[in-house]
Amino acid sequence: MWTDESYRQELVSILQQRKLQPLFQPVLDFNSGLIQGYEALIRGPSDSPLHSPLVLFKVAHQCQLLAELEMLCRELSIAAFAAAGVQGDLYLNVNPLLLLSNDHPSGLTLALLEKYQLNPSRVVIELSEQYQVDDSTVLINAVHHYRELGFRIAIDDLGSGFSGLKLWSELKPDLIKIDRYFISQVHADPTKKEFVRSIIALAKSTGSAVVAEGIETREELLLCQELGADYGQGYLLGRPNAVMSSVVTGSYQLNPNQGSTPLNSTEQVGALLLSVPAVSSITTVAQLFDVFSKNPQWSSLAIVEDDQPVGIVQKSVLFELFSSPYGRALYEKKPVKALMDQEVVIVDEHCSLDQLSQQVTDQDDEGSWYFIVTREQKYLGLGSVRALLKRITESKLQNARYANPLTLLPGNVPIYREIDGLLQRRKSFHIAYFDLNDFKPYNDTYGYSKGDLVIQLVAELLTSIAGADGHFVGHVGGDDFVVIFTNENWQELCQQVLNEFAERVLFYYESVHVRSGGISSQNRSGEQVFYPLLSLAVGVVSPDPRLCVCHHDVAALASDAKTQAKKPQGNFLFVSRRRGPGQNQIINEMTG
Repeated sequence: MWTDESYRQELVSILQQRKLQPLFQPVLDFNSGLIQGYEALIRGPSDSPLHSPLVLFKVAHQCQLLAELEMLCRELSIAAFAAAGVQGDLYLNVNPLLLLSNDHPSGLTLALLEKYQLNPSRVVIELSEQYQVDDSTVLINAVHHYRELGFRIAIDDLGSGFSGLKLWSELKPDLIKIDRYFISQVHADPTKKEFVRSIIALAKSTGSAVVAEGIETREELLLCQELGADYGQGYLLGRPNAVMSSVVTGSYQLNPNQGSTPLNSTEQVGALLLSVPAVSSITTVAQLFDVFSKNPQWSSLAIVEDDQPVGIVQKSVLFELFSSPYGRALYEKKPVKALMDQEVVIVDEHCSLDQLSQQVTDQDDEGSWYFIVTREQKYLGLGSVRALLKRITESKLQNARYANPLTLLPGNVPIYREIDGLLQRRKSFHIAYFDLNDFKPYNDTYGYSKGDLVIQLVAELLTSIAGADGHFVGHVGGDDFVVIFTNENWQELCQQVLNEFAERVLFYYESVHVRSGGISSQNRSGEQVFYPLLSLAVGVVSPDPRLCVCHHDVAALASDAKTQAKKPQGNFLFVSRRRGPGQNQIINEMTG
């Protein structure tokens, strides 16, 4: 049972042993798409009741050790940030009450920056509105002192307290960070939307930049960008992490307009196979040395037991060991298992290169330059990570050349190549053609900018639902997309896309149009016509490789299925039984 005294002892121990872990959460620049800076956060030891920062600072406040805790946090954060050598700014949280304290150490932060060779102009001092300040004069003087030293000032958690606007007018901060409460579901809450809009407008007029905190969904991100926020922060863009990446690490990087085009999903590991023999696990280290000596072209060999791979040994590791004074004497009679790396990537020959690249990058350590290829769990050969990286680079360059500029999804050439490859290998597949209904009236009413956001929404849904399951997602152009499904869960995934689109597209309309169920716009004849809310038509076909010669035949089938899907109103899935050119259209299934 933890008592007040035991909590105090735990805190004192943490401070004395400096057992705090600084974490850093990225702040994204909406204009450039790059990381503008990192907010320094802190965690206590993972096995301590003071691991949570809320508990940690609460106990420090009760024990009157808040100043000691905050200065240690500041020092560790500055040291870690400087050591990382990343670009951008460092955001440091400072309790404004400590600035009012007579015994607050003056000049310590500047001294730390000089020690770690960090320019004060790269540091943003965050003052939280959660702490109520009675004597603002002293605080203003302290802030001016920081400014004179070259620091920038931010008001954090704006909207969480009651003195924010007063503090804003008196401190004239460089940045305003809107509290996450107002960002959460801002796209669905008119009051929050107006609050954020007003804050951003006021910031623009006073010269303050705006950071939207707590962004967790794409709709929140898009609306904050639309309203004019300069920067964003939240789990969508990146979670707090001890390692600072120079690129956005959150799911935002997976958005269609930010990500990269995947490898050809039909390419398999077998294409990289190297026919290299394996070594039995009972082989001695001396025997393995002889094998490597007689075959200088081999740099790694797999270790097997009953034909099943259990690890890999690198020649460089073995030769380095034998070059040491006692290495040969200590190891030459031992079995090779004593030197093998058990963390090697092992994949089946039919594994896709996309899946392999994910496994290689998910390794915790640097790993081997080779991976092991199996057939029915038996050793088949080795594969080179360098060859995989080369293939990935070639694929990215090739796909980027033909990618759609709005979504960066594969365009027509990669789509045709994918279809032709499946036909040549006589593979069974379904192709789904997605098209937006009544998109032109929406564009005419809301403008092309909003229209592009809807297209990106469709791309995101297809990528996150179908693409995440390993299926090929392509952007034909405009509001037309295709997904090539190679397993039998295609109908479930298509329906999931329809359901989520119907729910999320509402946020791309003004509330009056949502209530009306659509918009009124002029048709091509100049007449005012009512158009329902945007919906998706999906036409699906399963081409027969024996009947379809090339992608032209498949495109004709898919286009015809899409036409059938657009006849009813609303989100609709049409499945055709036509499997080749010249066959009559037979309705197999239609769902709304």
